[in-house]
Amino acid sequence: MKLISTVFLLLFAASANSVTIDILSEHSCTIEMMRWSPIRIDSCQLLESGGMRISTNRAVPSGDSLFDTELWTIVIDSAGYPVSCEVVVPDTPDNRLILSFSKLGGSSEIWMIACTEQNDTVWTCPLEGTDEFSNYQVVTKLPDGGYLINSPPDCHSTFTEIQSISSAGEMIFHYSLGTCYLLDLPGVIGEVSPGVRFLRKTSSGDILAGGTVSQFLTSPNAWFVCLLDGDTGNPRWKTTGFALGMAGVYEAIEASSGLIVAVGATSRIVVPEGYNRSAWGSKLPFITVLDCTGALQILEVFDYIDLADSFNSIIETDPPECEFLIAGDDTTSNEVVLLRATISTEQDN
Repeated sequence: MKLISTVFLLLFAASANSVTIDILSEHSCTIEMMRWSPIRIDSCQLLESGGMRISTNRAVPSGDSLFDTELWTIVIDSAGYPVSCEVVVPDTPDNRLILSFSKLGGSSEIWMIACTEQNDTVWTCPLEGTDEFSNYQVVTKLPDGGYLINSPPDCHSTFTEIQSISSAGEMIFHYSLGTCYLLDLPGVIGEVSPGVRFLRKTSSGDILAGGTVSQFLTSPNAWFVCLLDGDTGNPRWKTTGFALGMAGVYEAIEASSGLIVAVGATSRIVVPEGYNRSAWGSKLPFITVLDCTGALQILEVFDYIDLADSFNSIIETDPPECEFLIAGDDTTSNEVVLLRATISTEQDN
């Protein structure tokens, strides 16, 4: 186990609960071409031996503009050390839909297109509010077969489109998530759309979204997490922050306790000589915890020397013990870093 050093900690006394974050173990394993795409944890099975079998995925390039999903299984022993790490090859043909995004006919909108592996079109759905400059869609498949999609504009804009689509390709809602709302700016002031890194459905059917947000190209990035109404996409609450100066949240989940646990990376602002815009310095991973109303409970930043440069994914593995599994990146060694942690709460007196 590597030594853990905490370099930055924020506690919020207004909270009704005290939140404590403890790292139990931290180990790394090698996955080829890791730095091109981070690993996301899908599920975790506790083994009789005390170890874990972890199912993960990552997006990999497939063609000129498409990304496919590559599945990996990682097994760790009771001490947290990786035992095996391998690509999952399905025993039977995979009949999943293959998604692509492009314009159809004379339309200027981006369409979501679902095809079979034989390239037969199953359905098409126009992504409302998009145009020919929209790209880099973020897609989350839901357990019911539906999809949550983020379609950011390519050029200077202060909003990004959040879409909810059924398993049959029907548009449920679309909502324009704006930089001005996230940063509490008056009017339409700015030139950068929010960078959405994830979309996750909660137990109530609402949607967690988060990532980075900035007013101008020269402004520092803030991290944000917001909760959107599951039927309309309208925001219920949002929380933003700069942590050490620049920050981004890469994933957030709803814990069994009702708390929202988010992971990401932060750094001090660097302005290179001869440039007039801010840039990321050396990245440090962080964990932040919000209550069910979005109120910030704790934000803890970890020293990058002993940990990954960023935390990309988190899953709750043992609710009674308040235990979580976190996946991160070590870009120096090009390895996946797996951490077991407890995130517990105690009622304040």
